[in-house]
Amino acid sequence: MIESWVLIPVAAILAGVVSDWLKVRSKQKLLGVSTSELEREVAALQKEREAVLDRLQNLEAIVVSQTWDAIHDKALPPPARELRVASTVRREVAATDAEAANRQRAEQLARRLQG
Repeated sequence: MIESWVLIPVAAILAGVVSDWLKVRSKQKLLGVSTSELEREVAALQKEREAVLDRLQNLEAIVVSQTWDAIHDKALPPPARELRVASTVRREVAATDAEAANRQRAEQLARRLQG
């Protein structure tokens, strides 16, 4: 049989390996928790980024619109400026209505093709 003096170092080595394995295992669990927290935070930031991009697109649309130019055109006298604003608003509203109608028509065609 194996002598007892050989078993003592083998047991110590095995105990060290098990101890290290338990430490690694606990660190993995902690990293798993922090990873899921980071994933939730990234998802929240992505949603916030999308909302900010939507707002930015809306602001860009306002700034580049003809109505904005008409309102801030100081070269025109007030009555002429009001007429220009009214006419550009009508054109932009009509363009928006046309876009909505086109979008609705495309949705109807897509439904018809799917069904």
